[in-house]
Amino acid sequence: MSLPSDNPVLDARGLVFPADGSVLNQVGLAVGEGETVAVLGPQGAGKSALKACLCGETAPSAGTVWTNGKPFHLLAAEQRRAFRLRHYGLVHQDPVFFPELTLGQFAALPLRFAAVGEREATQRALTWLARFEIADAADQRPGELPSEVLRRAALARAMVNDPLVLFADEPFVGLSDESISTASRILRSVARSHGTAVVVFTRDADTAARCERTVHLVGGRTHAEPVPIAVVPAAKPGDVPHRAHATSQSLTSPAKVSR
Repeated sequence: MSLPSDNPVLDARGLVFPADGSVLNQVGLAVGEGETVAVLGPQGAGKSALKACLCGETAPSAGTVWTNGKPFHLLAAEQRRAFRLRHYGLVHQDPVFFPELTLGQFAALPLRFAAVGEREATQRALTWLARFEIADAADQRPGELPSEVLRRAALARAMVNDPLVLFADEPFVGLSDESISTASRILRSVARSHGTAVVVFTRDADTAARCERTVHLVGGRTHAEPVPIAVVPAAKPGDVPHRAHATSQSLTSPAKVSR
């Protein structure tokens, strides 16, 4: 299991799907408040299944998913859906835009689905478009805008309800290096400022490197990056004994949820 630096907002353990474990086999993932973590793996590694189990679109055959200390895995399908709409943000690899909606209306959709009034939803959407530096495009329609703006709009829409966890599937695909740098910088910034746990699913190592931590998903199993080991020089006669300090948190100790 991969552990964040603090108590996790998202804590999944022993996920199996389907029952024979052919897609996910004892997968674990923990993400802390304000942390950005990449789940990196080739096509067919199980990333889509893992995302579906974590966000409640699919119920795992075994295992647990805790969100902010609550047993998300015990909720019925309709309860998971309601929880997902209120507490999760999702960015799909190919976001669907509606040609008749402006970018501001598109970003406000999650709030409107949650029965937030039009005026408040519009204002909050504009605030998030501004955070992603595209507020000047709020009144434009998707057919008039480049992919760089649309990708940022998808991130703004996912963040508009201040989610506990943001799940992003290949959020930067098709963008220029400059656009990726800008979007990833903004995403890390808003994750820290709002305490949102961000999970990026990708098969691109460069995208994963833009996150604070990477978990490899291979053959339906998660593998954390190796922990650096502190090397202590051999003691010399007369040296005062000292204690080595760990350079990274253990990736194998059990997670603790206090909230």
